[in-house]
Amino acid sequence: MKKRILAVILSVMMVASLLTGCSGNTSTTGTDTITKTDETTKTDTTSEEAKTSSDEVVTLTVMDGYAPEDPHGKYIYQYANEFMVEHPNIKVEIQAVASGDIYTKLAAMATSPKDLPSLFFTSADQVPTLFDLGLTEDLSKWLDQETIDGLANGVLDACTLDGQMAYYPVAVQPNAIIYRKDRFEEAGLTVPTTWEEFINCAKALTKDTDNNGEVDQWGFSMVGSNNSSGQSRFMTYLWCNGFNLAYQDTGSEEWKTDITTDSQFVDVFSQWTDMNNVEGIVPTGITEVDYPTSANYFAMGYTSMFLTGPNALGVAYANNPDLKGKLASFKLPGGDNGVMLGAEGYAISSYASDAEKAAAAEYLKFFTSHDKEMKFWQVSGKIPSTTEGQKVEYITGEDYAGFLQQIADGCRPTLPFAGISGLKSALGNAYSSVFSNEKTNEQAVEDLVKEVELLLEDYN
Repeated sequence: MKKRILAVILSVMMVASLLTGCSGNTSTTGTDTITKTDETTKTDTTSEEAKTSSDEVVTLTVMDGYAPEDPHGKYIYQYANEFMVEHPNIKVEIQAVASGDIYTKLAAMATSPKDLPSLFFTSADQVPTLFDLGLTEDLSKWLDQETIDGLANGVLDACTLDGQMAYYPVAVQPNAIIYRKDRFEEAGLTVPTTWEEFINCAKALTKDTDNNGEVDQWGFSMVGSNNSSGQSRFMTYLWCNGFNLAYQDTGSEEWKTDITTDSQFVDVFSQWTDMNNVEGIVPTGITEVDYPTSANYFAMGYTSMFLTGPNALGVAYANNPDLKGKLASFKLPGGDNGVMLGAEGYAISSYASDAEKAAAAEYLKFFTSHDKEMKFWQVSGKIPSTTEGQKVEYITGEDYAGFLQQIADGCRPTLPFAGISGLKSALGNAYSSVFSNEKTNEQAVEDLVKEVELLLEDYN
């Protein structure tokens, strides 16, 4: 099966990489390799497995999607240097690669696994493909039980595929709605619990603030670009409305979908595209509004609500410190749980040597535990993946309340569908074709159904 679908996966990922950006990426740094080393006289390590003789050095290569991002990328290098001080026989080489490019590179490396890095960045919506290609090591073989038990609610489930711990999350990013609390209060609005109420709130917050006859403030900071960020948000919206986009029946290995041409799905699909085409509650030029643009719109006050992960709070405060005290968050509207935990972190390559795997496990434990101020997470707005990390003060306010409530209430399990990249691409093609007026909602859904049916055939 893996060999049969490898070509499909590679082709999908190649296309996706041209369109994709990490939801937390505010930088477009390329794929150059950056190495940080540190000389020290210390000789002890904290793990017997990771120890080497005085003349033996283990090189740990890390393909890192965080490293080229601002403002938190600098801590990747800082933590690596601090790790090497404590582990002088482990040399960490950071390969700074835009996160949207990592999956294409790894898929291509599947044909020549000797080139794989020891560790690589991955996330819940991409790891099923890498797991299916056999690129991920079972981390439960290398991490001690205390470290595994230290993961917060739902994290272990989010990174477990077919009984294996496919990667080690360092952050969780469940989606929620962040909003301008001050504007809600001024308009006398209450937190919406349905998408209809959400749209009504957005209408009330869409205004011509300078009275020149043109709207200059919109209710909803939609990510409308046809890339991973836009596709993932649309997928979340559909889940919230009760549609299971890819699932296996109990006791069956056959993949199925709730995406159909019936009126219920068409109506929900249309409600999303109508936010732009009919209601006008999202910024103009929606097909060009990617995550960084949408996050900046929200930070600068052009929009009042934003469906996003908590990293957008970091962007908002970094760009507009005056927003402190003016933001809050709430769970996504809808009667169904549309939110995956959004766990992201690092996988150990299954092709790494045992010495590299042991060193990688030490690095991961160090990364999430040594900085008590959690600076990497704090400046990025991300939520730590560990129980202890989630006690840090910066996530105790109203701005993080919706995200933490979602974690407490439970999130959807990671979708273990190896064709998830293709599914997201099909969804993106569908909504973008309506935004650009190339198709009607009905035509877009009809073509979407055909595309998804063909995709599922490849994996059944």
